[in-house]
Amino acid sequence: MSEFIAKKLIKKQPQEKQTESRLRNLIGVVASFVGIIANCIIGCSKLVIGLIFSSISVASDGLNNISDTASSAVSMISFKIADKPADKKHPFGHARAEYLAAMIISFLIIMVGIELVKSSVEKIIENTASNFSFITIGILIFSIIAKIILFVYNFSMYKKIKSATLKGVAIDCISDTAVSSIILISTIISHYLNVNLDGYFGIAVALLIIIQGIKLMISTFNPLLGEKADKKIVSDIAHSIKSYDGVLGLHDMIVHNYGPNRFFISVHVEVDCKQDMLKSHELIDKIERELTTPTTQLLIHMDPINSNDEQANKYKQLVYELAVQNINEKITIHDFRMVQGEKNNNLIFDIVLPMDLQFSDNEVIDILKNAVKEVDPTCSLIINIDKNYTDC
Repeated sequence: MSEFIAKKLIKKQPQEKQTESRLRNLIGVVASFVGIIANCIIGCSKLVIGLIFSSISVASDGLNNISDTASSAVSMISFKIADKPADKKHPFGHARAEYLAAMIISFLIIMVGIELVKSSVEKIIENTASNFSFITIGILIFSIIAKIILFVYNFSMYKKIKSATLKGVAIDCISDTAVSSIILISTIISHYLNVNLDGYFGIAVALLIIIQGIKLMISTFNPLLGEKADKKIVSDIAHSIKSYDGVLGLHDMIVHNYGPNRFFISVHVEVDCKQDMLKSHELIDKIERELTTPTTQLLIHMDPINSNDEQANKYKQLVYELAVQNINEKITIHDFRMVQGEKNNNLIFDIVLPMDLQFSDNEVIDILKNAVKEVDPTCSLIINIDKNYTDC
């Protein structure tokens, strides 16, 4: 439904604005609007029923659903902000607004949970009994069904546009379903066994809400802090670059995420040093031009190498095998060159270390220098340490 409405809306906009990114954001706006309406109806119904029949757990669940309305509103605003084009102050665009929105939503969820804990404790201390009503049972059953439908809807939209915000909303829906189910069970047990469990179940509901808020906060904090790029993205771009004739290899790929499906990628591409530099430069320009998309900006550094130097290749293989044997099997080496002297050979190269390596940079250099010296005392190593940001 959201996609259908979004496509109708985007057709009314100027041709230059009818982009895949714009369609994605419109889908998010429509999905958020549906969430606002649905959660407002569910939350207000529960809150009113909970207050009428003195059920703190039902009223608390209603407040939780009303907070979901605020969450959907924040989500809608974030999609509108993310849709803004890049400007002087934000040259990489505004797509990270979605992550900020998800962070705000997580704070709202946690604050609601804390308030519900306070209300539930007061209910336990006062020991005020709830008034049983089949209206309460009915509204809870309605809420469970509605939240399951909202979960399926939001999760399908998340799968379609890969939005962290909609994923958080979907997870919150299934959490709300569990919470309402617990309250339904407690209401029935309290009535038929004549025990007052309302406050205790209110605390249980509140704790589940707080846990959900913390989980959402952690999941949105990672992309804001900066996390490793998805392996499929790295693999796809590396495979595409290597498919061009004239590309001998690549290294030092870095992927920056500036919002969902917004990537700025830099990479060093190796070409034959004996190839005419103008032709190599033309090749690099072609790769950049053909692989750059509205959502992916590619920047390539051309790296000329001599792949036909048998002596240098022999020493490169030696250094690589010793590095794998003595340090870590994930190590790679690039930009290897050899400067021959009368008595000694200088081996100059970059070594790429995995992020989880236990050795320090200086320890790696010392281990490798000693290992090479044992095999060939005439070799001196000049090593530049690189970090592996993408497993490429």
